Amino acid sequence: MTRKCIVPGGRAALIAAGLFLSAFASTAKAADVKTLSFSRAPLAARQPPLVIGVGVHFGIGGTFNYVPETTAARIRDLGVDSFRDDLPWPVFDAPGAAIGQPQPARLFRFMTLTQAQPLLILGHSNPAVPGGEKPMNVKGRAAFADFTVRAAAATRPFNPMFEIWNEWNLTGGQRPPWLTGAGSPSDPRAATHYSALARAAVPSLRAADPKATILSGAAGIDPGWQWTKAIVQDGALEGASGLSVHYYNHCEPDIRTRTATDIVNRLTDLQGLLRSRTGSDVPIFLTEFGWPTANRPCVISRQAAADNIAQMLLWSAATPWLKGLWVYQLKDQGRDLDELEDNFGLYDYDYNPKPAACAVREAIRLIKAAGSFRLERPFQDLFVLQASTPEGIRLVSWTSRTDTRGILRIRGGEPHRATGLCNPRPAEQANGIAVGPEPVIIDIGAAQLTVEATLAP
Repeated sequence: MTRKCIVPGGRAALIAAGLFLSAFASTAKAADVKTLSFSRAPLAARQPPLVIGVGVHFGIGGTFNYVPETTAARIRDLGVDSFRDDLPWPVFDAPGAAIGQPQPARLFRFMTLTQAQPLLILGHSNPAVPGGEKPMNVKGRAAFADFTVRAAAATRPFNPMFEIWNEWNLTGGQRPPWLTGAGSPSDPRAATHYSALARAAVPSLRAADPKATILSGAAGIDPGWQWTKAIVQDGALEGASGLSVHYYNHCEPDIRTRTATDIVNRLTDLQGLLRSRTGSDVPIFLTEFGWPTANRPCVISRQAAADNIAQMLLWSAATPWLKGLWVYQLKDQGRDLDELEDNFGLYDYDYNPKPAACAVREAIRLIKAAGSFRLERPFQDLFVLQASTPEGIRLVSWTSRTDTRGILRIRGGEPHRATGLCNPRPAEQANGIAVGPEPVIIDIGAAQLTVEATLAP
């Protein structure tokens, strides 16, 4: 989130350079048929439940028209569990702050208005502290660790989660602003400097709040996850609750990869890399993802953004090692429809809902009503999720994008209904239920059934 003030346009520049590999495309033939079996047998419950959050801006960057009361109301309406915002070191320690009135005042006031759990980014360089200008020496790291302890004490009534810094591997003014690979120790963005900071801060913060969720990582643009792997190997997760990562693909040269499926593939690859080193799954938190709905330079329609976000939430609910995810961000931070950074919101600048607001609200409602899930992926671009329900069998299905259509034929079920997550859709067609990028919810009154899944020609 900090990067959005420091390095605007960083993602678009990366994509122009073509540094990300394209996600694999479906190779399934239209004639291929995959048969899936489902029953009402109890599904394994997900424990703990998935944390779903949104980014807001009360800690930094001016107001962006973020109104505390309206923001709290929208968060309540969506049903999200958490919000993510900055608790900046230099603001927290700003001279002249009144005793008993911690800073930033707007953030602390907002926390009194919402039941959503804060995820607070502890970061930002502090030039007023010796070594605090991106702390990379012993004195600076010790000062930062002390700040985290004091921040934990000041925020304890709000039961926050914490994230150590934000997108350390990105720095404005350097070309490119992102770092490819672990980096040399001569580069302030290098993995070794972040690892040292995390090794100093996490134990201090853990001692101050033993039960807190503490996240390390928060990497920005990281081709091949090389920087992220380096910090894990260098001990940045020791004592932490999990690894936080960010991912955006809205400006990928291959428009077929500007999808939730691409993020699913990338996160699955990352977990595979981590598992091969640790021998078990590493808890991952996707603390930033989203799709801007600007007119240019990278065009994502409002409906595509909504579909992508809903798909991410549903996939995450059925992926136990993905512990939480935060959509960036609740509302647009500006009015310029040609500026990417202004248009990431679920709502527009004035809190009017975009299609993504409904998609998030309805996906959360479905996820919380179920609590247990089973995911099938018969083709690379077709997903079928079973969600627990006390009546019959509930399936939720979607494809990666609009140019990929699936067909589901239900065998062995009683009459059923099929509806879009937010938009009404016709009941079963003569040749089956058509599936596209908007998740379709299918309720079948049966104890068991089979589904024949194909991709439309």
